Amino acid sequence: MQIKEFLNAVCEQIKYKPIRNSISEELENHIEESKENYIEEGMQEKEAEEKAITQMGNAEEIGKKLNKIHKPKLNWKLLIILIVLLGFGFLVAFTRETKIVSYKFDFIARYISSAIVGGILSIFIYFIDYTKIMKYSNIFYVIATLFVVYSFLFGININGLPYIYISPSITISPVVIAMPLYIIAFVGFLNSEKQYKKNVTIFNKNINLKLAKIITLSIISIFIFVSIPSIVSAFILGLIYLIIGTVKLVQTKTNRKRNLLILWGIPIILGTILLLSVIIETPYIVDRFVAVYNPESQADCYGWIPLNRKIIINSAQTFGEADDTSNALEIFDEGTNYAFISILAHYGWVVSVGIVIAVLALSIELIINSIKIKEINGKLLIIGISSMFILQSIFNILMNLNLIIDANFNLPFVSYGRLNLIVNMMCLALIFAVYRRKDILIRNNIKAEKTDYNL
Repeated sequence: MQIKEFLNAVCEQIKYKPIRNSISEELENHIEESKENYIEEGMQEKEAEEKAITQMGNAEEIGKKLNKIHKPKLNWKLLIILIVLLGFGFLVAFTRETKIVSYKFDFIARYISSAIVGGILSIFIYFIDYTKIMKYSNIFYVIATLFVVYSFLFGININGLPYIYISPSITISPVVIAMPLYIIAFVGFLNSEKQYKKNVTIFNKNINLKLAKIITLSIISIFIFVSIPSIVSAFILGLIYLIIGTVKLVQTKTNRKRNLLILWGIPIILGTILLLSVIIETPYIVDRFVAVYNPESQADCYGWIPLNRKIIINSAQTFGEADDTSNALEIFDEGTNYAFISILAHYGWVVSVGIVIAVLALSIELIINSIKIKEINGKLLIIGISSMFILQSIFNILMNLNLIIDANFNLPFVSYGRLNLIVNMMCLALIFAVYRRKDILIRNNIKAEKTDYNL
């Protein structure tokens, strides 16, 4: 049997076709190495080749073993958690449709249709080779920026934020689309293989062009969110950048501590200065903070919603409706940011704690997945998207429990919002796409596995 015939026989057993070439190359290199050793021992080329192939073992058995190792895998735990969260999201839609008496919309049908659209798009993303989309980072960045700029210039204003108007019942929040695109672009910038001139000298300082580009574009994206204005989105995006950058720096060997200190130290100092300036220029911010922890002191102003949340929390039952559903309950039922307190008011602590447990399970599973992934693009993508989900979830629940100031925090997969649901499902599908390839050998990124070939 010749080398080509042996490799074809092995690859016929491997169902995932995109990995066949990589495996074939690895096996061929191994055979050629053994062949060269036999030739050095005095064998003829043909005899050495046959012995090297024979020593590899049965081609069909090797192919079956490799097929099992490199077979794409679906993360069933993550899928089950997603279904549970979608169930809570359906409950929120049901509550909105049955409890709000001021007007009627078919919230359930809209939620189901959004879940279906999100599911279809997610299936498409699931089968994408995520390693190939990273070279389009510049395009992702430009698209994200155009969405925000277009909404700012030509969109409509809803509750102080710009939206892209499609129809009376369909408006698009640019932040919902832009944030994951910025995250994908940032990961691509960090791992870009494009060759830059390493340094240029400006004012007698050596500047790394790649690093300068990453920092500049990151600051611009954050500034764009601030300008909308969406301070919360800017804060979350900036924090995600820092988390991704931290993981990237931890993998380096030189000046790790110094670089991490700079990475976190400068944003913390600048953020503190910015916060102090905002407090000085807009003193009502302090009143909003005070209203969260002492809502009675500002019951007629900033403390009205926190006070009504406090009433619901104090009167909530184990099961069923709270004793005092408060004057603001219709606002809580209607507002996408208040899904958690709405569920607590109508269904009690057991269901609400169930949401918290599901969110914690999602967070833990996402963290575990990020640890399992060795390929750097996949690892950073999961970390970036997971951070987006986790941060939004934590801040939303804390806000609903009167532990932090009111802001535009959604609860992923639970808060009502058709575009939010679709985009979140697509983002999670990208994590599934990374996970399904976690055991697949990617020659350019992972050192060749030392698989048992019956040697």
